Amino acid sequence: MASTDILLAGAIAAFTVDLLVYPLDTLKTRLQNASPATATARKTFWRNPHLYKGLYQGVGSVVIATAPAAGLFFTTYEFLLSHTHSAVLSSSLAEACSCAIITPAEVIKQNAQVISSQGGGGGGGGGGGVSSSLQALRQIPRVRYLWRGYTTLVGRNLPFTAMQFPVFEALKRRFVAAEATPLQMGVGAAVCAGSAGCVAAVITTPVDVVKTRVMLSAAARGGERRGVGEVVGEVWRGEGWRGFMRGGALRGGWTAFGSGLYLGSYEAAKVWLRKGREEEERQVVAI
Repeated sequence: MASTDILLAGAIAAFTVDLLVYPLDTLKTRLQNASPATATARKTFWRNPHLYKGLYQGVGSVVIATAPAAGLFFTTYEFLLSHTHSAVLSSSLAEACSCAIITPAEVIKQNAQVISSQGGGGGGGGGGGVSSSLQALRQIPRVRYLWRGYTTLVGRNLPFTAMQFPVFEALKRRFVAAEATPLQMGVGAAVCAGSAGCVAAVITTPVDVVKTRVMLSAAARGGERRGVGEVVGEVWRGEGWRGFMRGGALRGGWTAFGSGLYLGSYEAAKVWLRKGREEEERQVVAI
C-alpha cells in the first residue's frame, strides 16, 4: 500500500474520531481530576452545571497534532507489520513514536478541559476550543513541562495497543473478507476494533488515571513536579482501588465507539484509496 494512502487514511480516521468523541473524553478527564469519593459527592459532581460547559475546550491542540501523530503511527505500524508480522511489536513501537507528538497536545488539552468544570473562564460550547487551549498553554510555566506525562502516556498506550491490535487483526482476518468493499471493511473493522478496544481500555484505566493527574500538574500548583509515585500514593490514600478505576466505564464506552470509528474509518479509507488508485492505473493502461 502506498505511504501516501496510509497517511491520508490515518488522518481521516483520526480527525473523524477526535471531533465526535471529544466531549466524552472531556467528561472523563474532569471525572478523573475531581475524583468524588462518596456517593453524595458523585451525585453533586454530575449535577454541576459547569461540568457540561466547554466540552470541546482544548480541541485546537489535538487537531494540530492529529495528522502528524496518526500519520507517524500508521506509517510505522504498517511498515513494521509487513516486515515482522508481529502486531504487538509493530503497534508498540509505533505508539512510542507517536506519543512524542501527542504528549504536548495532551497536556494542553487536559488542562484546557478542566477550566470550565472549575468555574473558570476560557469560553464554553464548541467555540472555546482555541482560546481555552491558549489559556491552558499560558498556565504552563516552562516548555519542557509540555512533555510531562510522556512516560505515563506511553505506559498507558503501549499495553493498550499491545492488547488491542493483535485481537483486532485476528478478528479482522476471521470475520472480514480481504476483498470487501470500503463499506463492508469499515463496518467489519469497526466491530472488531470496538470489541478489542473496550476491553483494553477498561484494563488500562488505572494508568490513565495516573497519566491524567500527572499531565494536569504541568499547570496546577505553578508547574510543581508531581511524579508517578506521588500521584499513585495520592490516589491510593484518597480512594483506594476505586480511585484507580475512576472513569473506567465511561472510558470503556467511548473507547469502544472511538476505536471502532477510528480503525473502521482507517480500514475503509485504505480500501477506498487503494481501489481508486487501481482504477486510475487501469484507465492509464487502457489509454
